[in-house]
Amino acid sequence: MGFNQCYLRDVKDLESEVESNGLELFVKRYRKYDSLTGSSESFQFLEAKIMEYELQKTKEYENIKSTNDNNTTDIGM
Repeated sequence: MGFNQCYLRDVKDLESEVESNGLELFVKRYRKYDSLTGSSESFQFLEAKIMEYELQKTKEYENIKSTNDNNTTDIGM
């Protein structure tokens, strides 16, 4: 088993990558690494994008759960 390391490019390059590939692919790409190195600004940007992604996933889950709960209630009546 190998050790996957990645150097985080500058924030402008990371922003361009998010715009080109979308938030989900961006986050999944950087989560697969065992180690990251780079500037503190790049780390802050990555952490903010991960938090944004997690918030979106939580909201999607809550919307699906709410929809399912409403459908279950309607069926029981």
